[in-house]
Amino acid sequence: MAYLYDIFQKLNDLNKSLQGNNTHILQLADKITGFQKKLLLWKRKLEEDHVHTDCFPALQCILQENSIESLDASLKLIFTQHLSSLSEHFENYFPENLEQYDWVRNPFQSTSPSTLSTKEEEQLIELSCDSSLKLQYDKDKLFEFWSSVSYDYRAISYAALRVLLPYATLYLCETGFSAIAVIKNKYRSKINVEKEMRVAISKLEPRFEKLCSEKQAHPSH
Repeated sequence: MAYLYDIFQKLNDLNKSLQGNNTHILQLADKITGFQKKLLLWKRKLEEDHVHTDCFPALQCILQENSIESLDASLKLIFTQHLSSLSEHFENYFPENLEQYDWVRNPFQSTSPSTLSTKEEEQLIELSCDSSLKLQYDKDKLFEFWSSVSYDYRAISYAALRVLLPYATLYLCETGFSAIAVIKNKYRSKINVEKEMRVAISKLEPRFEKLCSEKQAHPSH
């Protein structure tokens, strides 16, 4: 039970790290890859002659409280088999190889993939040789950088944004459903909630003073 508690805690932490705004598939893929590598690390630690359980705090605490110096061989086999199975499931669930998009991550230190058109590849070469854009890239986020170069390098900018813009998780959809659940309740039922939804899920702060200044007051008689 302690081992399962630790595993589910790690999976919950991974799930939380994949949520939020302003995320893209490349960023989240890095976190998935990191977790897959940690699965192999945890398995290797349990397979060692002197078992290291410090990667599983709850399990380690149980062993220390009961003065158990080493895991039973059968338990060690169960834990390592489970970690191997979990690793295989991750590989099957996330099979896509995203190394082909390294040029999106860093256009200044990667080679052009064969999937780009000639025009896109030419613009990528020109962009990678622009030292002023290198300074801008170091300061901006990926979305901001590729959007800012769309005027001079339209083709390669659009190719990069096509990779970054699709939803990487269902976080925004779930946020929208939660907003609907609050808006459409038994005290307020409305069929068309498009405007309310835009306000509910928007991250822009309303300028109340400006909104009030544009409305004319109605003095009472």
